[in-house]
Amino acid sequence: MTTFAGGLTPTVAAGPAACTWTPELLPLPAGVLAGHVDATDHGGGYAGSISYGAGSVQGAHAVLWKNGKMTDYGNLSSPEYQNSVSVYDVNKAGTVVGAAHKESDGTPSAVHSRNGRIERLAELPNTIASMANGINDSGDIVGGVETESRWFAVRWPADRPGVVEVLTGLPDTPADASGIDEDGTVLVSVEKEGWDVPYLWKAGQARALPLPAGGYDVINRGISNGRVIGQVTTDDAFSGYVWDRDGQPRAVPRGEDVLGINRDGRIVGRTDDESWREFGVWRVTTLESTLSYTATRGIDPRVSSDDGTIAGDSWTFNGGRYEPTVWRCR
Repeated sequence: MTTFAGGLTPTVAAGPAACTWTPELLPLPAGVLAGHVDATDHGGGYAGSISYGAGSVQGAHAVLWKNGKMTDYGNLSSPEYQNSVSVYDVNKAGTVVGAAHKESDGTPSAVHSRNGRIERLAELPNTIASMANGINDSGDIVGGVETESRWFAVRWPADRPGVVEVLTGLPDTPADASGIDEDGTVLVSVEKEGWDVPYLWKAGQARALPLPAGGYDVINRGISNGRVIGQVTTDDAFSGYVWDRDGQPRAVPRGEDVLGINRDGRIVGRTDDESWREFGVWRVTTLESTLSYTATRGIDPRVSSDDGTIAGDSWTFNGGRYEPTVWRCR
């Protein structure tokens, strides 16, 4: 990894648990124009994509960085699909999941990595679109499939390759699965009266998570070790919330949007700073530290790993490329 010069270390908030978040760049192959971290295996590995340019022969590939090396899974390599892939999650086995998009209209199809390459996942009859949003260490994959009737929350069970199953017990409205916890609990986004609300599903049983006072629309952001995070819309604001293990929503102080959470409840997200250039790191609902743009570099941390790191992108101003970046607490 390449470490930034000391003058580029982000600003850090004072406080009893505050630390200096030291950024390190993940390696990129020659010819790559940009790289992004979108997920972590929670054991020192980070998944995302690299791009050789929209008009290039190579396009964009799904990749995994681990132990100082980068594994390239490529993309779907089909003339029916765009020469790129979106990565949404990865597990400790290094299996990445996400979506490829059709060349004709951009419609997504759920994909995963298998035997070192990107492949499509099974779909329901009369499928229009699909996405794979999460995978746990058991290999179960969750996401959504749209048919002629609506979107369905689905699971691709690891013990039945080639099978896709609709999650039963949910309301009969559009839904998709946002993520899956290690115990098999699935976080689901369910449409209710035109808005999206969070549900938890496990073994055929579903329950709605309560909304905070005044909240009516939720963007699910993650689930880990029994906790859920999301961005909640009220009449006058967007706010980050965490549903702790008791299932009750609690505001994340100064958290305008929460983006990633690990098993210990460490959350990374964007603060309410009006510049949109400040990010926070919380322990459940306690703001422990902040990190910000510097005079020469922008940052976008959005992944929280069980090993205590956070990850995302950074870039130099005035035309610098997006570079996959990991921050460590020093």
